Amino acid sequence: MFPGSNFLRSRRGVAAVAALLLILFLFRPGVYRLRNRIATSIGSALGRRVALDNVRLHLLPRPGFDLEGLVIYDDPSFSAEPMIRAQDVSAAIRFRSLLRGRLEIATLSATEPSINLVRSNEGRWNLASLLERNAQIPAAPTAKGVYERRPAFPYLEAGHARINFKLGQTKKSYALMDADVALWQDSENSWSARIKAAPVRTDFNLTDTGLLQINATWQRATSLRLTPVQFTVQWQNGQLGQITKLLSGKDGGWRGGVNFAANVSGTPEALMIESQTAINGFHRYDIVGSENVRLATACSGGYNAVTSTLADLLCESPVGGGTLRLRGALSLVAQVPNYDLRLEAEKVPLTSVVRLLRQAKKQIPADLTASGLLNAEFHATRNGPPVPEDARLELLAHSSGTGAATNVRVASRLSSNAGNAETDEVAFGTIPLALVAADSPVAKPGRPTKRSKTKEKEQEKNQEPAETHLRIGPVALAMNDSAPVNAGGWISVAGYSLFLRGDVELKDMFRLENVMGLPAARPAAEGSARLDVTVSGPWQGFAAPAAVGTAQLRNVRAEMHGLNTPIEIASATIALDPDAVRMDKISARMGSTHWSGEVTAPRHCAAPAAVASITPTCVFQFDLTADQLSTGDLAEWFTPHPAKRPWYRILNSNSNSSSNDSLGSSPLLAIQAHGNLHVGRFGLKKVSATQVATQVEVDRGKITLTALRGQLLEGTHQGNWIVDMSDRPMRYHGTGTLQDISLAQVGTLMNDDWISGTAAGNFDLDGSGDSFRQVLERSDGKLQFVMRNGSLPHIEIPGSPVPLPVHRFAGELRLKKGAWELSAGRLESRDGTYQVSGTASPGSGFDFVLTRGDEQSWTLTGTLAKPHVAPVGHREANRTEAKRVEAGAEAVKP
Repeated sequence: MFPGSNFLRSRRGVAAVAALLLILFLFRPGVYRLRNRIATSIGSALGRRVALDNVRLHLLPRPGFDLEGLVIYDDPSFSAEPMIRAQDVSAAIRFRSLLRGRLEIATLSATEPSINLVRSNEGRWNLASLLERNAQIPAAPTAKGVYERRPAFPYLEAGHARINFKLGQTKKSYALMDADVALWQDSENSWSARIKAAPVRTDFNLTDTGLLQINATWQRATSLRLTPVQFTVQWQNGQLGQITKLLSGKDGGWRGGVNFAANVSGTPEALMIESQTAINGFHRYDIVGSENVRLATACSGGYNAVTSTLADLLCESPVGGGTLRLRGALSLVAQVPNYDLRLEAEKVPLTSVVRLLRQAKKQIPADLTASGLLNAEFHATRNGPPVPEDARLELLAHSSGTGAATNVRVASRLSSNAGNAETDEVAFGTIPLALVAADSPVAKPGRPTKRSKTKEKEQEKNQEPAETHLRIGPVALAMNDSAPVNAGGWISVAGYSLFLRGDVELKDMFRLENVMGLPAARPAAEGSARLDVTVSGPWQGFAAPAAVGTAQLRNVRAEMHGLNTPIEIASATIALDPDAVRMDKISARMGSTHWSGEVTAPRHCAAPAAVASITPTCVFQFDLTADQLSTGDLAEWFTPHPAKRPWYRILNSNSNSSSNDSLGSSPLLAIQAHGNLHVGRFGLKKVSATQVATQVEVDRGKITLTALRGQLLEGTHQGNWIVDMSDRPMRYHGTGTLQDISLAQVGTLMNDDWISGTAAGNFDLDGSGDSFRQVLERSDGKLQFVMRNGSLPHIEIPGSPVPLPVHRFAGELRLKKGAWELSAGRLESRDGTYQVSGTASPGSGFDFVLTRGDEQSWTLTGTLAKPHVAPVGHREANRTEAKRVEAGAEAVKP
């Protein structure tokens, strides 16, 4: 029995304590003079220098101090920055220590402190150094007994703390926010700590990284590496995208709920680790579905924190009825780590692989199914120096392994137009797998063998990468009516590539595209093609797969929306480039027209739509040649009712159609294209033009024909035309020249030999309308013409030869609202020169005045078939001309 304890139990002792408390309460001594003593007490317990700004005494609910501006400095070998900085700290004192004449802190509670955890360049942590030093101090446990005279280790706690991390003198962006931290000494030789916090990065706004909890216990030892430790780690309810951004600085685009738990026990030289990781609802950020894919793995191993090596690693992940297993060892101390890892896939069902692919890649059909099992074993090792001095040391890294997916069949159900569900199935059989090591930059000594040369050529053809990759196939792919084609490819960390080579029926190729979820336009077509196509892409950024290669089409018959006539392609070569699709060497027929040439379209853009309101981003380029073409062909190809609708209505296929017409607006209203067009013979009603060539630009229904050249009526035409069918009514504009036009053929076309000779001229015409009659009624323009060496058989002028010979006839015709007006015309004939003026219109015929040089005049009225010539006097001719001009002006008024 201690004497002090008897005194405290006596009435005199109780009275003395009460008197002391009363004196402290009434007189409140200047406790600020105790700052140094309090700082020294805390510093001796922690083994660090401590500074305080101010101290205030409080008696209730427990005697202690309110500390302001607490700073606990770090070991200078780690950092010059304080280890802990807290503005408000409450320190509870052990009352019994006051009776023994010393100041002892029982509890130290900090609010919103800033804590810096520093890792030195040698790999040591400042916290470990602190714990190692305190293990050498003979402090009593935090909850020491009444009669224990040694100073007790204080109970340290912090609420809403921020924990920063530093590597050397560099503060990292990683931090733990809103942390609740506690540290205490459990017993004579053991300490405990706990922490609960939210992991964040100061350079990103992360709000859903989950909650991290760590509970740790360690015991006293002669050195830190021999200290027995045991702690549990739980990371719960984290969002996968936020966690990947936290750890790597980038959001990988994956989503799911992450839960992680680990138990660690042993000494730093020999730590036994067991962990479980699970991701619930795994999917890509832009894929939303009801399917819940759960990824889980359980790992165990032994870790040496001193040498940074992980041994006896074993991770197992159940996949359906199979297992993925990873075994081996790692050494993480080097700049380039050494490893010896073995990955095994044992009876992994491909059904589970397809479920994972559906959440990782778009366009995978929702009803895609797969059968078969995956068995494989891969081995990767590296045993070299920490820092490779040159590339040859990378030969120390080696990867190998083989495997196979057996009895592989992939199927997808697709609804047909009849409402029945059809199944597209592709049989792969057995797919061999091989892990190929990274190509060595230094060739092995010795002359290459024939077998190695063949293998190198095959790898070059398959465009296999230099990095380590998994080779898939090759395999003979069986698809319904097609002969087996050669398929295969590779997968690496950076990306993937799959190839398909051989002769295939188009319908089977479309089935394969549907099963594999490849985005592609699939017209109604049948025929065959010889393929040499590679589909590849990187994993990063979820880039869409890109197909490159060639396809040689043979005997293809295709039907396309907006075309009434199928396209029959005898042969063509399609080249898929990264930026464009090019079809050349075309030999095709559409109706009675044979086409040849090439067409180019850009990749990765919107295809032409059947709705005019959709604005495409593709501009097609072409260079096409047709042996023959006519306006009747255009009407037959593009209009729903070719027998009832003229050719120039091809872009308004929906007008005047019944409500049940499902064709809608013409697809040509959404096309943008430009190129060259050559036509051997073009028929426009009764007129035929040969050797037609022009540059064509199509822009959403506006067709521009530049440098339109052709042989017409034994002469030539050259000009520019614009046909704008994007709005109603359609508009026309044309300018150009005509040379050596046979006027006899013009008469033949009109079924009346009323004229002969040749003509040339320049024209500039504007018009609008949705029918030929409307175009004539709404057209304006002018025609400067010259007629030579001809005759007008129906015109008989008294005293002049019959038929009226024409040596030269020149003038300018102006078109106003369908009526032609000739002014200042000059006709040179055998009997003199005539001044010709007047008007002509389809409805009222013509009304001309011919005045010869001897001032004799005649009126020319009637029609081309029945003209009427009457002589008039000079004055009468002037009056007739004035009346004609006045009547013409009235006729053209709007």
